[in-house]
Amino acid sequence: MNDHSVLTRAVSIPAPSSDQVRETLQSQQRALILSQPLRRGRPRHLSLVHVCLGVLFALFEHLQSQYDLWRVLISEPIAGFAPVQICDQTLYYALARASETMRGFFEQLSQQARLHLAPWQQRHLAPFATSVLALDECVLDKIGRYLPPLRQSATGSRASVLAGRISALFDVRLQQWVRVDLLQGAKTNCKVHARAMLEQLAPGTLVLFDRGYFAFDWFDTLSSKGLFWISRYSKNTSYQIKHLCYQGDGVLDAIVSLGKHRSDQAGHPVRLLRFVHRNQEFVYLTNVCDPTLLPLAEVVRLYARRWDIEMGFRVLKDYLNLQLIWSAKWPVIQLQLFACLLLAQLFHGLQQELACKEGVDPEDLSRELLIRLLPRMMRQGPDGIARLMRYGREWGLIRPSTRIKIEAPLIDPCWITPPPEEILHPQEKVRHAHRKCHRVVSPS
Repeated sequence: MNDHSVLTRAVSIPAPSSDQVRETLQSQQRALILSQPLRRGRPRHLSLVHVCLGVLFALFEHLQSQYDLWRVLISEPIAGFAPVQICDQTLYYALARASETMRGFFEQLSQQARLHLAPWQQRHLAPFATSVLALDECVLDKIGRYLPPLRQSATGSRASVLAGRISALFDVRLQQWVRVDLLQGAKTNCKVHARAMLEQLAPGTLVLFDRGYFAFDWFDTLSSKGLFWISRYSKNTSYQIKHLCYQGDGVLDAIVSLGKHRSDQAGHPVRLLRFVHRNQEFVYLTNVCDPTLLPLAEVVRLYARRWDIEMGFRVLKDYLNLQLIWSAKWPVIQLQLFACLLLAQLFHGLQQELACKEGVDPEDLSRELLIRLLPRMMRQGPDGIARLMRYGREWGLIRPSTRIKIEAPLIDPCWITPPPEEILHPQEKVRHAHRKCHRVVSPS
């Protein structure tokens, strides 16, 4: 038998699948593009929606910088968007243009969340009010001095490195952000932007705020707009008692006019409530002058819920890493803020829904543990969320709140003397003293 008559055996070669071919081509293309030097000209196109989804993914996974986000965009698909082969500078340009897109996502999600959470809102809080909102401001953390303009600033100057401040309204019944304004003047007095926050508020809204907003003209502005409010009493504020609703056992419930001097007086009468708890005196002010509509115990409980907005600020800074400002550019700071707010709306909404379904107060459900467990549970699909609700108490997700609770004395309604109608009329001639709360200009 010669060599030409040898029978050759066919060898079966394994054929790669289409997914393997696609992954191989993408990896080779990525390696080729990254190995090439950057060229001048227009950067490769990057969708702003893709950028916003990438930012949300980065915050959800606790990434630390823009460079971490760039690594994700070039290597992983995000919400139907395939990896894009771009340089890091292309991402920096896109981040500076995506703030308005992220703001639109935040507003759209907020509207949908309010409709979804309507059955679970806490209507027992001030049922006479249209809504219950907490008003406060928060200063953003410092920006790292990595850029030349920031390195040239004075070492001891805080104003030159603070990222700005947030003025916000938080819905206590729904546990949702209602309005958030990002302002550049980090050290400006909170009263400067306070009146702008009252725009578009429905009459009958109850506003909770701390003593940082204490001013007679501010109180009169709220009352003239038909808004209810509760505040703590500021020490050494003069007043005149016009009617005693109740007095006894260390408790005072009276209708007063604020300000004894002509140069500084409040036009609308207010209600002053004072009592002693554990050897400490507590004094509150409100323009709800009907003691039967808003009893003393309800005033104390409502003002304690003002702390909800402080916990909301903590969620943004401590749990969603807003204290790590990605950039010194103002549009990028806005983008990061609204991305954190969007995620916070989701976490607050889920907290509210889970708490109502379990029959507990939202403060009895740990926000920190919920934010830590939720990404892991979401990767498991609907079964993960069901497990979160099933084992919430065993995992410590649902536990008694550690908030300090002030117990106000209960007053029988039959002991209260309602104020006469003529006392509740505002004064005709009022003069407010103008305090030093002008805008502070930060040194450049």
